[in-house]
Amino acid sequence: MNQPQLIAALADDRHRQCPCGALAERPDRLCPKCHARMLWRRKTTRTSRRAARRLAAHQAHEGTRIFASAIALLQAISKGVDG
Repeated sequence: MNQPQLIAALADDRHRQCPCGALAERPDRLCPKCHARMLWRRKTTRTSRRAARRLAAHQAHEGTRIFASAIALLQAISKGVDG
């Protein structure tokens, strides 16, 4: 095996390694153990869809309330300046 082919083979082998050091099944992927761990963490740490929707609705209503109170305050100030 000549040197360019050896370098290419070593680069390909390193390209298929998981960050933990195990050999990944496909290039640029995690090994099955790390992939399963990542999926489990994602599943257990994310909030439920219902809770996420509720939080988004609450934040939207809170923003609307703040905007409405700011408009009311500006109208009161402008009436005070005019009158």
